[in-house]
Amino acid sequence: MNELNDKNAQEQQAIDALTKKFTKEISAGTSALVLLSILKNADKPLYGYQIGSLLNTDKQGAIYPVLRNMEAKGLLNSQVKMSPTGPPRKYFTISKLGKAVLAQWVQIWEQTQQLVNQAISGKTNGDNDV
Repeated sequence: MNELNDKNAQEQQAIDALTKKFTKEISAGTSALVLLSILKNADKPLYGYQIGSLLNTDKQGAIYPVLRNMEAKGLLNSQVKMSPTGPPRKYFTISKLGKAVLAQWVQIWEQTQQLVNQAISGKTNGDNDV
């Protein structure tokens, strides 16, 4: 019985590790898409904490490197403004280039989503009898 419990525990650890890795990969691959979408749909410039609050995530610190990277690539514009309650805040808006890139990324996302959904449901385009 102990061997079975050990085997089940090892299997669960492997599942947990693979799930954590998959989640990290998915998150890394979609974070820029999500951030650009939020900024495109915002009716005003947003600072990092506001963006994180919209994401309802406990990992708000993880968005700052992505924001800086996107700003460096010209996808975002930023402006530093004084805050009435603390240090200055950096407000972000999506740039013209960011909007063009987002449009392309959304198309790719929709195609990928469709492919994944088909594969998960077993309804792939290759269902022809061979």
